[in-house]
Amino acid sequence: MAAMAVLMTLPAIAAGAGGLLVPAPVLLVAGMATAPTMVSGMTLVQGATPGDRLNEGMALAVTALLGGLALGAAGGGWMVERVGAEGTGYLVPAAAAVCAALVAVPAFARPTVRAAGS
Repeated sequence: MAAMAVLMTLPAIAAGAGGLLVPAPVLLVAGMATAPTMVSGMTLVQGATPGDRLNEGMALAVTALLGGLALGAAGGGWMVERVGAEGTGYLVPAAAAVCAALVAVPAFARPTVRAAGS
């Protein structure tokens, strides 16, 4: 999560260069962190969900992911319209990644105990 937060600051830095030649590859590199993050998240959901409720757990996780994408796109678009796309508007994903990392910290602090046979 911390690495994702750092990667999300790269588009804000590259946007100040002007044009698309600098931000495009930076956005590609930042986007490459998305798949490993999603796989890790789904693995955590699988490990924390009882076997007989795995389908529901995955459905809720995907729904939350898609809801977050929709809110992030709306928030990022709103911010870019208000402050411009020269860098500041790209800080919305970085702020969201920092918030996600802060929310995830308590989950790493407590051990997960699964019921026997699940």
